[in-house]
Amino acid sequence: MAQKIAPAFIANPKVEACFVFGSAALGISDQYSDLELAFIWSQLPSVEDLQATAQSVGVKGWEIEPYGAAKQAWLEQFYLYDMKVEAGHWARDTINSIVIDVVECYDVSQNGLVFEKQATAFNLQHAIVLYGEDIIKHWQNRLSHYPEELAVAMVQKHLKFRPFDGQQILTERFEIPMLYENNCTIVRWLLNLLFGLNRIYHPGFKWTRYFVEEMNIKPPDFFSRLERVFQSDAASGTRELRQLSEETFDLVEKHLPRVDLTQQRETFNRLYPKWKLPVQ
Repeated sequence: MAQKIAPAFIANPKVEACFVFGSAALGISDQYSDLELAFIWSQLPSVEDLQATAQSVGVKGWEIEPYGAAKQAWLEQFYLYDMKVEAGHWARDTINSIVIDVVECYDVSQNGLVFEKQATAFNLQHAIVLYGEDIIKHWQNRLSHYPEELAVAMVQKHLKFRPFDGQQILTERFEIPMLYENNCTIVRWLLNLLFGLNRIYHPGFKWTRYFVEEMNIKPPDFFSRLERVFQSDAASGTRELRQLSEETFDLVEKHLPRVDLTQQRETFNRLYPKWKLPVQ
């Protein structure tokens, strides 16, 4: 399908490269997946140009997000051949800047939960190129070495675990919504640490099982234990999450010894005050 869609865009002389990314490029698509395409332009087109191109190939349900400074791209979606297609359009200079920010400036910025620049780097690394192979290869070569400084930045940014005793208190009080909301936050922090330790540009939080399987550095049976955090009873899940956190701290100390975890461990193990006798 990508081969059918791409020529309509590639015909524009300002398009310099095109590639497939996302689950289709990774080979893990399922029946709910859409097709994700990236187009690299020497100069970004107008909305009208994009809409005219989409209409020329007979798309349905065409929509486009307003151009945003955070993404620095046009993001459109439409349906073709009964499949949803998401197409992103970036200027070549924008992608150049993103690659520099990641590999030279060790960028760990986020937009919400998404590490957008690192996700772009990941997508470039795993792209199935349809056009402009030389341009994509140039960026892939620059991204081939994941800087240790980026790993350190990722780990240091997410060593912000609060006293885990708070989770134990929520468990004993059966504060289930707040307990599981905090569990989600802690699990995301653990994953962020592991992406850094494994020198993987952060692709986002979809397809977590796949990315965990690709990691060489992780606690044993990491993903199945994550499932137990959320699927077992609250007390068992809390114990499992604490153990996973401590094992991940151990891995940081082993694989990134320049990161000092002394203060983080003290904070993590701190106990809140507790009455010795029941309060009447």
